[in-house]
Amino acid sequence: MDILADAPYNSTPMDSLDLAIVDVETTGTSPGYDRIIEVGVLKVKGGTVVDKFSTLVDPERGIPYHIESLTGITNKDLSGAPTFSDIKEELIQLLEGCVFVAHNARFDYGFLRNEFGREGIDFSAKCLCTARLSRKLFPHERRHGLDSIIRRFGISCQNRHRALDDAQVLWEFLYLLKERVDASRLMTAIRELLKTTTLPPQIEQSTVNSLPDCPGVYVFYGEDGRPLYVGKSVNIRSRVLSHFSGDCGSGKEMALCQQVRDIKAIRTSGELGALLLESHTIKELYPAYNRRSLSRRKLVMIKKVLTKENYLSVEVELLGRLSPSDLCYILGIFRTAKKAKEFLWSTAGEHELCPKIMGLEKGKGSCSYVELGKCHGACAGKESAHSYNERFMRAFAASGIRAWPFSGPILIEEKNGSTEGEAFLVDQWCMVGSFKFDGTGAERFLPADYVFDYDSYKILTEHLLRPGKGAKLRPITYTELQVLLEKYNAA
Repeated sequence: MDILADAPYNSTPMDSLDLAIVDVETTGTSPGYDRIIEVGVLKVKGGTVVDKFSTLVDPERGIPYHIESLTGITNKDLSGAPTFSDIKEELIQLLEGCVFVAHNARFDYGFLRNEFGREGIDFSAKCLCTARLSRKLFPHERRHGLDSIIRRFGISCQNRHRALDDAQVLWEFLYLLKERVDASRLMTAIRELLKTTTLPPQIEQSTVNSLPDCPGVYVFYGEDGRPLYVGKSVNIRSRVLSHFSGDCGSGKEMALCQQVRDIKAIRTSGELGALLLESHTIKELYPAYNRRSLSRRKLVMIKKVLTKENYLSVEVELLGRLSPSDLCYILGIFRTAKKAKEFLWSTAGEHELCPKIMGLEKGKGSCSYVELGKCHGACAGKESAHSYNERFMRAFAASGIRAWPFSGPILIEEKNGSTEGEAFLVDQWCMVGSFKFDGTGAERFLPADYVFDYDSYKILTEHLLRPGKGAKLRPITYTELQVLLEKYNAA
């Protein structure tokens, strides 16, 4: 049903729609886990604001320091505030029958949908995203964040990152569009953005409705149950719907969607579990639309070796399965052998290493760098192995596998706010154990064979070493590791 069907093209869309302009502030970015701490709503009828709603919301948990810094809302401010359960009835009446308007609408809509879901209310609404509207109307502009819109249109905002103030910015933006954009063009843009997501003809709406609003992995299947594509998201349903959105401009995406016959989802308790599960599932199922990225990932490694004259040298070979004891010999991992050779030539020149000892040059006699003064004569026995090897180690100090930053194994846990979650036992970047647990017990989650996997290594370094990821972990002893493995394997 087109809710603008009765609106003439010379009218203004804001006069033809009932709008609920919404902004929420939250404890984080995951709708399935984090909670709302403030809601602001402006209700618009006939182009006029007819109602306002604004309240802090007790999330029934502490809020992180960076959220306090961003919003100015403190844990003390939330003490005594109503819970979402306290405001649900008033809020659902305010939103009912309105187009849900927000900036990056899926964020705000996802949080409210999850909060209502916890209260047993199945909330749904047509959404109008003002960020997408800005992109559609002003494609020449590079930025469409709320701060950019504030600057571009000269809108004042007294308290940025406070719910009602940000909602007021959106209303002023919509109002200014009536003056600056032709009415028929504005109407057309809003019509397009309000179109219901078009599902592939073979996919029932109930299939999409059954997908969870939480982190995890999803798999598209084609005819005869063939896996087509594996993806991951912090919000599975939202990500799947994005594949099917009517404004998709990718031919590959359209071809994929036309072949989908079924969708399966696997929940995880957080982003780390989703990333690791996606990596494993792609390798296990080898789906058609992930194969190209997999085929490009025949990686090569540069491995440290010792010549018979005791000089350190290198070998370039395909990256295979490595045990923890092999990692100290890895000097770099590259997409192609050509990239690896280019790196070796560059390193040799910068650190005055011998290209002959490094296997970059063949033949008898001294290397080409001797005449250029870039080799100290190791290839002719004029530099000792000890001196050469010290320089070699300095040259490759930063290019190999990162040193394991812990004294022993660690336990990483991700929980979804209840007793359920996943646990990952990791040592020397290798997965030793992986389990799902709940209040009644545990079961195995991902394969964990104590070997080095480059994809898992990249995922783990991102979560363990980069600030802001906030991975919950604790070091454990090897004795504790063995006890945990025995406990979980017996489950």
